[in-house]
Amino acid sequence: MGSTGLRKQAKPQGGCESKVSSANRKKLIQEYYSARAKDYDRQKSRTWGSTKGFGDEVSDVLLATFVGFKDKLVLEIGVGSGRNALPLLEEAKLRLVGLDLSREMLEQARAKASSFKQRFDLVLGDADHLPFVDCVFDATVCMSTMHYFESKEEILGKLSKTLVGGGILAYGDLTVAELDDEEFFEGLERTVSKAHSRYCKPSEMRRSLEAHGFRISKMKIVAYRKTYDSLMEDKGVYFSVPLDTLHKYIQRATAKAKAQYDLTDTGLTLFYTMIIAQNER
Repeated sequence: MGSTGLRKQAKPQGGCESKVSSANRKKLIQEYYSARAKDYDRQKSRTWGSTKGFGDEVSDVLLATFVGFKDKLVLEIGVGSGRNALPLLEEAKLRLVGLDLSREMLEQARAKASSFKQRFDLVLGDADHLPFVDCVFDATVCMSTMHYFESKEEILGKLSKTLVGGGILAYGDLTVAELDDEEFFEGLERTVSKAHSRYCKPSEMRRSLEAHGFRISKMKIVAYRKTYDSLMEDKGVYFSVPLDTLHKYIQRATAKAKAQYDLTDTGLTLFYTMIIAQNER
């Protein structure tokens, strides 16, 4: 499927200082995923114990959202290796445009979904400057991506504009425990990763979606275990973080944080939130 008719020129960015800062951070994200591309699917399958790259509790919500979407046009922000795109193409039989910063990740997606090339268009680009006209997509998928944006408010406004009236947004991301007011999880992520901007609480994300004219139809929080070794393999090693640095951070956790994330000597419980919302603007 060609996408020439969907694209438009990106508007110039304002503010030289913010542009340089944003460019540097985007470069870091791009380099991180390009280095990780070949191992990405294996790492995700290891964490979730599933070749789908997510556990059934997450992937089933995503697939159920797109029942009846045959031949409809869907945008996936941060399509990555195509771990979400492939089952959507296979089972929902929709048309998909996948956007990503990493050329290497897009190569993985292209190879994986080669039999769907008539319904799968890949675009190397930045979601902060979406290269598409308004009101063109029937749905947008944004999975494990929102925490990279400096302003979730700005990106939600842009995603809303690309959707037709009544269009669907399927959001999924790692989220902060709802009662984590000590910012333990944010500190943990900053210990092992230099790429993300900020993680949200589930209630915070819900409020932001509603403020941008989305009506929530489904919200599900899935708890899963992650070992410290996996955290290091997925993130720490790419940023040259010593394992001892992570262990020292864990050891400083308060009793409240230990209970919220069920910290043990080998791992912790994390939370993935799925929200399905409809654009009512």
